[in-house]
Amino acid sequence: MIQKVKEKRTPHYVLSKIKAFFTCKRTRYITDLAHKGAAAMGYMDDDDIQTVIGRLCSEHFYKSMTAYHDHKIWQDVYKFQDGDKGLYIKLQLSVDEGKTILIQMKRDEGRDE
Repeated sequence: MIQKVKEKRTPHYVLSKIKAFFTCKRTRYITDLAHKGAAAMGYMDDDDIQTVIGRLCSEHFYKSMTAYHDHKIWQDVYKFQDGDKGLYIKLQLSVDEGKTILIQMKRDEGRDE
């Protein structure tokens, strides 16, 4: 049975914790989808991506949503303007909360996703 995605307008995770985990290679995970999206916008390596994540602040928060495959897992979405690039960034903590996972990083096309 497919569950409908839930949304809320408050962050599920503490941004400072997400950013702290993301600074260390052993406590961050970047999905293939996020790597491809980042590379398409010119962010060619993990350090480029880490720099962007490090610049996020609470004002960039857009929404929290449950994962499509598991309605118990929350993902926080941030929209961030980096120069002429509008970014859509989806993050979550791992189930054991030992890693930050970058689910998606792509150009923000301005529609509600």
